[in-house]
Amino acid sequence: MSKYRKVIYENYHSTQVNKAEVNYEQLLQQQSFYYKKELTPFLPKDKNATILDIGCGFGSFISAAKSSGYQNVTGIDLSPEQVEVAHKLNIPEVKLQSAEDWFAENENLDCIVGVDIIEHFTKDELVEFLIQCKKALNPGGSLVFRTPNMDAHFASVYAHADFSHEVFLNKSSAKQVMAACGFHKVEVFPSMIYNRNGLKESLRKIMWSVSQTFFKISLFASGRTWDDVVFTPNLIIKASVD
Repeated sequence: MSKYRKVIYENYHSTQVNKAEVNYEQLLQQQSFYYKKELTPFLPKDKNATILDIGCGFGSFISAAKSSGYQNVTGIDLSPEQVEVAHKLNIPEVKLQSAEDWFAENENLDCIVGVDIIEHFTKDELVEFLIQCKKALNPGGSLVFRTPNMDAHFASVYAHADFSHEVFLNKSSAKQVMAACGFHKVEVFPSMIYNRNGLKESLRKIMWSVSQTFFKISLFASGRTWDDVVFTPNLIIKASVD
């Protein structure tokens, strides 16, 4: 592991902006709520599917998946701090382990999930990671990743918010790298944008509609179409194997 990664990941959660002092139980509830709405619809229909969450943090996605009926879910993370928090929150499925070590010891997964993780790899590391994911998946298995979207307005707010980010994708490059690594069906979706405050959500929807119209006009003026462009801050990537 490179020096900067060792320094960043050892205390990853507490060194992130505005997360040094946080109510973890409240944050778990908030994140689980959004992950359940945004990501669990992309999971296998079979609730007995074997699912691995790579870079799982303190287990918010695992909590969301379990509340949706998925019980065979495991998470791995490189941060001892986040694993400790997960166990304090009664999420024992979170383990301190690297993806490399996990792939060396395990296989036969139905789904691999990565929430805000693939942007932490270099290009070479990402390709190798995707190849290892493909090997670990059962026939018909799938990947579900969320990652910053470089076509989004103010993309740098998300892409460069974390010092450990390395690779950035848009819809086209996401499809390209997944196909190149052997995934036969690759779909890219907008991420969820949602405000739990009803009034703010209504206002947000109106403003987002206006913003998208402006983005499309700008693309048209530049000589491009918006068919292969996603405008949301993040991308949801789903890729399947034969």
